[in-house]
Amino acid sequence: MDRHTTPDTRAGRKDAAVGFAAICFAYFAIILDGSILNVAIPSIRDSLNGSMAEAQWVLNGYTLALAALLLTGGVMGDRIGLRRSLLWGTGVFTLASAACAVAPTVELLIVARVVQGIGAAALLPATLALVPHLFTEPGERARATIVWVATGGIAVAVGPLVGGLLIDALGWRSVFLINLPVGIVSMALVLWRVTAPPPHVSRIDHAGQLAAGASLALLTAGLILGGSAGWSSPATIGLLLGGIAAGAGFWVVECHSTHPMLPPAFVKNQIRSTALASAALMGFLFYGTLFVMSLYFQDVRHWPAGRAGVALIPLTVGTCIGPLILYRPLADRFGHRVMLLAGFCCCLLGVLALGRAQPSTSYPTLAVGLFLVGIASTISFSALTSLLLSNIADHQSGLASGAQNTTRQTGALIAVSILGSVLNAPDMAARVWPAFAVLAGANLVAILMSAAALRARQPAG
Repeated sequence: MDRHTTPDTRAGRKDAAVGFAAICFAYFAIILDGSILNVAIPSIRDSLNGSMAEAQWVLNGYTLALAALLLTGGVMGDRIGLRRSLLWGTGVFTLASAACAVAPTVELLIVARVVQGIGAAALLPATLALVPHLFTEPGERARATIVWVATGGIAVAVGPLVGGLLIDALGWRSVFLINLPVGIVSMALVLWRVTAPPPHVSRIDHAGQLAAGASLALLTAGLILGGSAGWSSPATIGLLLGGIAAGAGFWVVECHSTHPMLPPAFVKNQIRSTALASAALMGFLFYGTLFVMSLYFQDVRHWPAGRAGVALIPLTVGTCIGPLILYRPLADRFGHRVMLLAGFCCCLLGVLALGRAQPSTSYPTLAVGLFLVGIASTISFSALTSLLLSNIADHQSGLASGAQNTTRQTGALIAVSILGSVLNAPDMAARVWPAFAVLAGANLVAILMSAAALRARQPAG
């Protein structure tokens, strides 16, 4: 033992370790919920006699609330205290999970999912924002950041498998009940050992919040409606134009607000803006792949949920290998920016392999594609998270966490909306390759953007 290590230091490290475990439990719960539910969608749709559009809203009701409120959640964490925000959000998320489990209709299930998203929006920014305060030494902070990313990867890894087995054994309602013990353990650990810095005096940007929420809601509704009513429908066009107008209004509000949700100066830095855009694109690519392949295995190949969950293991195992084994030594040698580009290139190979999926395609071909997308997702996510956290001041941790997770969840939201509309046809098998063509296009944009970031200048200070 180092002779300079005092009992107080050892106690502080123990408190930080237990507090970090509490953070990871909370983060695990909300990521697990998303990965499990992709496998449950066909069962929920059939059990509650819902349509494809309603099934999309079961997924997107949660993601919409989460994406729309994450920036406000980050500001709230800075304002009321990160510890209190974490506790409040975990409690709401856990109670809403219980409501989802007993929902008698698809409409009430969607409402409960929205409440789940509200709770997740409060707790998610706090999980990452507390890391710099628990670990002040740069090396420990970097390791904790990678473990935080790996926690999400593990949650994604076990989600489809556990979800599929639960659905086959106990029905789809059981996938929501699993959140209850995880949420309770997390809250107990937070109350026991997590301390947080004093809150900052900050104001909520109500106009910005309203514009951001309206933009995401209108765009989501328009994209989902396009799959059923048609893209030339006046209602579809009106919703999409309204969403674009609200998004433009959000930026105008932020440029003129004295207390903006997303300060324009924060995203004018090329490294930070690249990290945020990368989070959106990787959210689109990963959750889009998970959504398409979950439906492919169950609706095209007619496999039960349990077998579909097993089939998705290469995707989910890859999410664990990326941050836990590959990322740290490669990033130490090549740097975070190179790893961001490498992750998106790896993802493109996986997407192209999966684009060959037909009812009779051999599973090993699909397994290779799933594995590549899984590895790529957490390599890119580790890189963009490290880039973002290394380019902010400590007092911006709540803002950075909220912004990063907002863009990632927005990417997932748009992926389910667009790809669900593409797949919304009697012959879903014929729509699989167009869905992956959309994913490949987004992947090419990500590669070009991350390649440009290699030449970006590091900001002074």
